[in-house]
Amino acid sequence: MKMDQQITALIVDDDLRSREVLSLHLRSIAGITVIGAARDAGEALHILMDKVPDILFLDVEMPGKTGFDLIADLKRLNIQTCVVFQTAFNHYAIQAIKAAAFDYLMKPIDPDELSEVVAKYRAAKPHTHLAGKIDELMAHLKAHKKIRFNTRTGFIMIDTAEIVYCQADWSYTEIYLRSGTMHTVSMNIGKVEELLNRDCFFRLTRSVLIRIDTIATVNRKTNQCTITCASKEISFKIPSGKLRELTGKLGE
Repeated sequence: MKMDQQITALIVDDDLRSREVLSLHLRSIAGITVIGAARDAGEALHILMDKVPDILFLDVEMPGKTGFDLIADLKRLNIQTCVVFQTAFNHYAIQAIKAAAFDYLMKPIDPDELSEVVAKYRAAKPHTHLAGKIDELMAHLKAHKKIRFNTRTGFIMIDTAEIVYCQADWSYTEIYLRSGTMHTVSMNIGKVEELLNRDCFFRLTRSVLIRIDTIATVNRKTNQCTITCASKEISFKIPSGKLRELTGKLGE
């Protein structure tokens, strides 16, 4: 793509301030024309039916239809565009986006990263093959369905990709999420463990179950394992036998 060729962009985000900031950043990049800014998937689809942008900057977390719902509509209507997702914190959404080879930007948007995305598009206008990418994305999302956990008053649906660790509390279990939120479920930790993917989780002790990809450090001298949860480090004592099992699981 030649440098003097204009790139058109559409912004879809439910937050007004986010739309304004991204639009401002895009307008500061030479050769970019922002053709519109939609506050939800419905408004975006109305614009897309009239004019298809080169790049669609699409928020993941929106009320009503999500960004994922919108690209499912794009596939159904055979609308081809280059999709760049925006997300603030959703870890499993990022995993799905990466797996399907979509571009993404973390919020708050870094102007340098935005410029890199535009430069990447300009250097070699991508053959989107959007339908295939959408199929891969949806397949990955379905692999992370929410699971029902019983509580004292009913039940709660939790996306297992958001679980960092679980800690036993007698016949109850405290489930800690990436956001720092904790939920108490009326199930013992053994029952909770049965519901989780054993490739992703490890029973550190009789009372602690951790997500393997949150491990920050393992100290053989002190028999301690440190994990990261909501930007904080949490340490647990680990029995020698479990330490050997864990290091083996991690590939040593």
